[in-house]
Amino acid sequence: MEEIIKSAEKYIEENPEVDLEKLEEFLRGIYDEKDVDEYFAQIGEILSAMENYYEDPLDLFINDDEKDNK
Repeated sequence: MEEIIKSAEKYIEENPEVDLEKLEEFLRGIYDEKDVDEYFAQIGEILSAMENYYEDPLDLFINDDEKDNK
């Protein structure tokens, strides 16, 4: 899982306009489908838990300084 996280971070840094579909496509191209599914399931759980605190929690993971997340 750590390798997937590092790859996702690097891909997002290199492609700041990336969306989740493109990230998923990239990860599925180099990792096992089960592992990628687990990665996105964990991201989903984190985002769901954060919905009570942030208007759009996904903004915390994608660089967008123009939006107010509180």
